[in-house]
This record gives sequence, structure tokens and C-alpha cells, in this order.
Amino acid sequence: MSYSEKALSAARALHQVVINHSTFTQALDGIGRIIQLGNDLGNPIGMCLIAPSGCGKSLLIDLLTRNAYGWPFLNAQSVLVAALKEAPTVAHIQSELLKCFKYPIPIRSSASTNAAVNNVLIEAVAQRKIQLTAIDEYQQVFLAGKDGVRRSVNDWLKRFMTLTEKPVLLTGTEELSALANGDPQLSTRISATFRLMPFRHDAEWKGVLKAYSDNCQALDLSLLRNDYSRELYLASQGVFRTLKGLVLESSMVAIDDSAEAVNRKHLSTAFLRVFGPASTRENPFL
Repeated sequence: MSYSEKALSAARALHQVVINHSTFTQALDGIGRIIQLGNDLGNPIGMCLIAPSGCGKSLLIDLLTRNAYGWPFLNAQSVLVAALKEAPTVAHIQSELLKCFKYPIPIRSSASTNAAVNNVLIEAVAQRKIQLTAIDEYQQVFLAGKDGVRRSVNDWLKRFMTLTEKPVLLTGTEELSALANGDPQLSTRISATFRLMPFRHDAEWKGVLKAYSDNCQALDLSLLRNDYSRELYLASQGVFRTLKGLVLESSMVAIDDSAEAVNRKHLSTAFLRVFGPASTRENPFL
């Protein structure tokens, strides 16, 4: 099985569609606020964005790095991004951030080395005019299971915010909410919390389906909202990433079927391809 170039072209266009549902817009507004205040006032400030996997936090960070919204207060290439792994250390975070600058500096675990590397990092933030540091998967700090690791990383983050005088965005899963009950010197700096959650089957869900329909030029997607809203909700469980995958896949299937509109057969085939024949999920389009 292979898709035609026509189908792939339509999928690429749909993939670029950004849908500003309410919680996504709220999170963007919150980030815009800390970028403006953090850079204009020079005070350590930040926010947490909590979201289960697939609900849009990675997309939001990508939009920030490209300034896809054209914010006049956000300069090009001024967002520094790191993603944490299991059991992160200060050295690991420093290394991930320095990769954004393409600095070939080997990171060792000694405190003296970390201090020297931190000086390089702070200087790079100033020289490159970084306006926001986004650290994804920060819940790993609280899942590490060692108080010493958590304290050292959080202490480093406090110093980093103080020395750079730039805002910080922390994103992660629900475990990140532990930050609010942790070190008050950090929680008072990163005081705002936003959430991106799976959709409910309500008017906003149908609005998302309508947005895909309105932005698709290659074929008619109106039946997604009018006839298959409930089935799509059951198939995706309200998770945006899964919904997007089903919309793109069913569109490609329909185009290669020479159809003018996506129908139940196309959605059923898309479900099978997205989840695989061994999936335990029930196909609601059968």
C-alpha cells in the first residue's frame, strides 16, 4: 500500500492547519504574557503547561519556536527548547540547552564543571537574545524518585532564571502539578498553571471538526462533523493527536479512492491503518 502524491499533498496541507480551541488559546495567551512581562520587566517569571500525551503541548512549543502567530514582541530564533529524559540531571539539562546553540562542549557531572558550563550557557542566552526558555517533559524531575535530584535541578532552575532574567515555560504531564506544592522560591516564580486536556464531545469538538472541513480544499470533510462526530470521538478518545491522525489518514484514503468526500468506509480503513490490525480498540466505523 502506498499513497499517491495527490493524497500526500492534501495531508501535508491538513497537517499545517492550526486549530485554536479554547484551552490552546488560553495557554498561548499565558505564554505571550510571560514573554512580554519577563522581558520588559526583567523579573524571573514563568508558567507551567500540563497536558497528557497527544493533547498539543509539543505543537504549541513548535509554534513558539517559529513564532507562527507573528507576535511583534517575539523575535526570530529567540525560544530555547530542551526536552528532559528519565532521571534528568543538571548536566543533562545544560547539555540539551547548549545543543540549541550548537556548542560542542562535553558535559561532565562534577559541580565545578557544571558551574563553568552554566556560565557559557548564561552568556549564550544573553548574546543570542533569547526571550523564552521552554523545558519539556519537566515532570521527569518529579518522577526521578530522589529528593536530591529534584532539589538540585530545581535549585539550578532558580539560579538560571535569576541570572538570565528571562521567562521560563515548563511543560509536562500531570506529575508536573507537584511543582505548586514544592519549593516556594520556585513556585512563586512559576505561579501560573494551564492545562491542555482531551476534548469532550461538545460544541467545541464539533468546532474542531468544522475547522478541518473548512480548511480542506482537496475534498469534502463536512461529514466528519455532520455524521461521524460521535464515532470520531470514540475512536480518538478526545485526544487531538489521534484525531488529527484519523483525519489525515481518512482524507488520503478517500482521495486515492477517487471520492469527493470522506465516508464511513474511508474512516474505517483509516482506523485500521492508524491503530493496526492487532489493536484491541473497537473500530466504531464498522
